[in-house]
Amino acid sequence: MNDLAVVICPLVAFLLYYNTLHAGFVYDDKRAILENADIAPGSPLKDLLLHDFWGTPLNASGSHGSYRPLITLSFRWTAQLVGLDRAYWFHWINVLLHCIVTAVVTLMAGRISALLFHRRDHVASTFYYGSYVSGLLFAVHPIHCEAVAGLVGRADIVCTLFFLAGLLTYTKRKSNLTATLILTCAAFFSKEYGIMLTPVCLLYDLVAISRFMKMNRMLFNWSVLISWSLVLVLFRFWLSDFQTPQFARADNPTAASPSWTTRSLTFLYLPVFHFGLLLWPRWLSFDWSMDAIQPVISLKDIRNIVTIVFYTVLIMAIRKIVIVSTPSESRCKQRRIVVALTIIIITIPFLPATNLFSYVGFVVAERILYLPSVGFCLMVGLGTQILTTSVKLRPYQHQMMFYSITILLLAMGWRTIKRNGDWIDEEHLYRSGIEINPPKAHGNLGVVLQQSGRLTEAEWNFKRALSYRPNMADVHHNLGNLYQQQVRYEESLQAYNRAIHFRPQLAGKFSIHILLYFFFLFIIIEAYSEKAKVLFKLKRWPEAERTLLECTRLTTDNFLRDSTAHQTAKESATILLGDLLSRNASREKEAEDWLLRARQLAPRNPLVYYQLGEFLSARSRYDEAAEVLVQAAEMDPNNVGWTVAAAHALHDASRNVEAEIYFRRAVNLFPMVISHRLNLGAVLHVQGKFDEAEQVYLKALHLSPNHPLTTANLQRLRNSLQNKNHRNQSLT
Repeated sequence: MNDLAVVICPLVAFLLYYNTLHAGFVYDDKRAILENADIAPGSPLKDLLLHDFWGTPLNASGSHGSYRPLITLSFRWTAQLVGLDRAYWFHWINVLLHCIVTAVVTLMAGRISALLFHRRDHVASTFYYGSYVSGLLFAVHPIHCEAVAGLVGRADIVCTLFFLAGLLTYTKRKSNLTATLILTCAAFFSKEYGIMLTPVCLLYDLVAISRFMKMNRMLFNWSVLISWSLVLVLFRFWLSDFQTPQFARADNPTAASPSWTTRSLTFLYLPVFHFGLLLWPRWLSFDWSMDAIQPVISLKDIRNIVTIVFYTVLIMAIRKIVIVSTPSESRCKQRRIVVALTIIIITIPFLPATNLFSYVGFVVAERILYLPSVGFCLMVGLGTQILTTSVKLRPYQHQMMFYSITILLLAMGWRTIKRNGDWIDEEHLYRSGIEINPPKAHGNLGVVLQQSGRLTEAEWNFKRALSYRPNMADVHHNLGNLYQQQVRYEESLQAYNRAIHFRPQLAGKFSIHILLYFFFLFIIIEAYSEKAKVLFKLKRWPEAERTLLECTRLTTDNFLRDSTAHQTAKESATILLGDLLSRNASREKEAEDWLLRARQLAPRNPLVYYQLGEFLSARSRYDEAAEVLVQAAEMDPNNVGWTVAAAHALHDASRNVEAEIYFRRAVNLFPMVISHRLNLGAVLHVQGKFDEAEQVYLKALHLSPNHPLTTANLQRLRNSLQNKNHRNQSLT
């Protein structure tokens, strides 16, 4: 029957999460997978060990510090097998992994049941009751939605899988220490809290002392486990130059509070709130940052009562396990071991998230409860089994318990299905978070709506976000982009100015958080650049020049997070400044200097070479222009704009043989565009390749009959061919 439970519980998990298979890449998935250079097939594998989860070097000041190389490797393998555009298979793997973990939890519950009860006749019918309840509760619990439906949650699933495998290996009658060490390493390389497997194993030994193992053997195991864990932790800190990550104040506002009372009371309350999500997962959100949870600033706060009750119950349970000893009652001791193990699994893996060791970059995070929920589900399942087998219940009481558990599982299953629907795409996800975190949800929703062309809705959401937090520079910047898109240039300028205004205020307030400073620096450089573009369109040249000069002076030497977008914004400002100055004949030398500076700033950006080439070509410096534009075309061979520009520059420099190559490439890239064929025909004509030129023109006429320019060029070609024939006849 236990074998049946190991099949049924994962099957239920699969059915509940089936609706996530058609979800896309949402929220953090894009940055961790689609925008992560370490996922690309050509990137060095060693970078997986040296970079964080988002592809940034761990020793960079902009690194988030999340270290999960095994998960990044799994994303890379998935991308190589099915491609980066196939989110279906990424989700399929997540669901499959969740089903496997569900099976392991069910198996673990069965093993603990065997510890608690011997298969005697009067308990045979309920022997596997705890296995079913634990396994099904884990399968249906809505707290797992973020970990399973969100692809970055794979880290929590895989870490939990290795963690439980290591624990099961260690707690066997004949434990395999080598396997436990390997699984500890695998759990740690999946997510940082995997290292907590070591204290869990040590605490298990303390609770179940002398059960299967002699003291000397146990002390040897402890020394090896602790040493191995220290090596792993030191290796991780060595990779980051022994620096801890710094987070934005909005990510964890309490950490920046100057009040010791506020920090203490709030950090004591947050684990209680997390446990409340396990008990009653009604309120779930993709993001709990900013003011989603109000800090506990006073002893008068009513939430302190809940905190006191929670820790009182926890301490009493621990005291009963540790102090109350009844060695003669083996059954009672076994139950204490089980209760202790469930409490250990709930609490110990959660410790890194409590801000006890160092401040973390979140207030509440649902997916970090994936592993602690194992202990919770085991406690509930095995608690019901103890109740049904050890307490004399009447038949109707058994039925009431059965129906209550059934209703609980059905309700949680339905909540899981509904919550999975929120993760289907970003619009649904952000709308679902409005009630919990309105400024973050409205701001993100505005971006999604803007990208889909629903500008009126996007504007409303941006303004709604600012009504909650007026100092969000990124939202002001996005609103400026929207106004520019709607040709509302004056309003766009005002929005960019507000973004620039709030940047120094915010950076000054949170200067201890260098990551936040660089994040806002990225926003402001984009705001400067976009503001200058608006001034261009309004022909307010002096203001545009001043804006661009300010933008190019902003330093970004240490900034690495979102570096591609940030670098692009600064390059754009430099190019725009060169373009602006080139409009003034008396400042051409300055313009060229800025364009050359842009090339130094971005030696692999074809747009820089294109702008420089166009500048040189406009001043009849054709040979120089041709060299630069050919470089642009070779950097991005599939860009027809660079290709045609290079071909024209080569033609102007009288390098028609090379020009022919690039005009042919343009025709191959866009064979239906008539102008490309006309250009190719013209350069063939100039080289005296009349027959080839005629075929090119005829093909153009086939695509667009009676095209006047094609007809004229063809007639001119035939006149040239006729004149050539006359000359040849005269010579003979």
